[in-house]
Amino acid sequence: MDPSVYEAAESGDVGFFRRADASIDLLYQKTPTHNSIFHIAAEYKQIHFFRDVIDDPSLLFWAPNKKGNTPLHVAARVGCDEIVKLLIEHAKKLLHIEGPDEERGPTDGEANKLLRMTNFQEDTALHVAARCGHVEVVNLLMAEDPGLCCLINFSKESPLFLATRHGFPLVARSIVNECPISPSFRGFNGVTTLHVAVTYMDEEWKGIVETMVSKYPDIIKKVDDALRWTSLHYAAFGGNLEATQLLMQRDSSVSYILDKSGMSALHVAAYAGHTDVMEEMIRCRPDICDLVNHYGETALHAAVLGGRTNVIMHSLNVSKLAVLINEADVDGNTPLHLAAIKKNPEIIRALTGDPRVDKIATNGKFSQAYNICLSQNIGEQEIFGSSSPRVLDNLGSSIGLPYFHGQIRRDFWNVPEKDTIEGEKEHEQRRGSRLLIATVVASITFPATFVDTGASGSDGRGIALEMFYFLNLVSFLSSFLVIYNEIVGKNLVMPTHTASEVIRISVSAMLVANIVWWCATHHGDTKLSLLQSVDFIVSPTIIFLGFSFLPELTEALRTKVNQKKLYNRGFSFSAWYVLAYIRKKFQKPHAL
Repeated sequence: MDPSVYEAAESGDVGFFRRADASIDLLYQKTPTHNSIFHIAAEYKQIHFFRDVIDDPSLLFWAPNKKGNTPLHVAARVGCDEIVKLLIEHAKKLLHIEGPDEERGPTDGEANKLLRMTNFQEDTALHVAARCGHVEVVNLLMAEDPGLCCLINFSKESPLFLATRHGFPLVARSIVNECPISPSFRGFNGVTTLHVAVTYMDEEWKGIVETMVSKYPDIIKKVDDALRWTSLHYAAFGGNLEATQLLMQRDSSVSYILDKSGMSALHVAAYAGHTDVMEEMIRCRPDICDLVNHYGETALHAAVLGGRTNVIMHSLNVSKLAVLINEADVDGNTPLHLAAIKKNPEIIRALTGDPRVDKIATNGKFSQAYNICLSQNIGEQEIFGSSSPRVLDNLGSSIGLPYFHGQIRRDFWNVPEKDTIEGEKEHEQRRGSRLLIATVVASITFPATFVDTGASGSDGRGIALEMFYFLNLVSFLSSFLVIYNEIVGKNLVMPTHTASEVIRISVSAMLVANIVWWCATHHGDTKLSLLQSVDFIVSPTIIFLGFSFLPELTEALRTKVNQKKLYNRGFSFSAWYVLAYIRKKFQKPHAL
């Protein structure tokens, strides 16, 4: 497009086009995106430009650009209702033109077809205006063609849905109240406008929801395609009490509808921790407390899965929910079992503190919550932290037959319980991994503890060498402590998670120590050989890479035979490394 033409369209200079040479085809010039002068004028809201040329029906008012947008789409996007009004008038004038002309756009006698022209996303001008929140443009287009409110774009979104999804209550209210026909509520993946509207907490959206459910009550039970959730599910998940009240007052039977996993809105509210929403639904339909999902789980199970201690505490004080505290799912797990499986000490304390809770109930695997806590806690005393003894004590001193059966199986038959066998295997693998890392780190750092740094004075090199010696000693002592901790077995000196942290400290200290060593040995002259310098730098790097890929290594060494071979080789390597260094040390002593 010629620059002067672009500037004239941008500034709305109609006189430029009237003065221009008729032989110059200015009207048909386009930008690289195929925008015409009318796209440009609409973009910059040049109302006078359109008003001065609106009487000429031969102009390309309806030519699309590369994205399929007409000047009407552009005017709707920028919110210029005056240009939209002029274009609507121009569409009506085209009705009197005889004979179609491809360059002038469609002239088949229906002005509404011009207003319904879509871009490549199948958006009409009303879709664009609704998405951008321009209520005046929406009102103009809707008044001229109410059927626009029923059209959906390529993503299956209606104008009402777009206005609601993008948070424009004025536009949504205008379509709901002013559209003379029933507008489309459709959105992507089957989500409706009401599904989105009930997630807003603002007071203005409350009125819109109230209008929707009163004028179109059938949409209350509409479900989406992904989760099969109703509007009540969405309101429950978002904790919108007012929306929940409106939905339950209009049609409380919606509370019985289950989603794909069999969850009711009460399950969702319990999972999300909204006790006020639960109260409202139970007040309207007390028997929804009996609803269970496909796994036989009640609302209390859902609260445990969501980690909602407040819902559990609230349920214990509500008679209709309290009767569910000992209900079991299809696997025989009560909420207490589930809390033990999820390692949630707060919920366990809340449940075990109530005398109505059956603390020795068994599930389908003949396990009590106490057994599950023990199996989850094998070698992992830190799971419940300092409250572990109290949590286990609260589960009841009467352990019951299943526990004794398991004890007999372990102590006399050498057959581990099904509930604990996986935990024991995993713990044994972790223990072996820690022992291997600690052994190799100790073998690397042990020789350096005998190095005479020869550091003296306050120069940077002397300080660096002293720092190296200190960090190396920390690394060695940490790894030695972990080795001792793992060798003593059940009488652990430190909890498992602490041992893991000590391993990390040991490896980190070793790496930093060797970096400091490298810096010191390259600060002026050094008596260390190149081989020794490389040895102290490369060795910890290899250990660090081995530490990074240790999970894959452990996975490949699941059998005890392979693990035993690896540990024996590790100890042999460590012993050889240490003895070789000491022999070399005494044969040819040297100092830095």
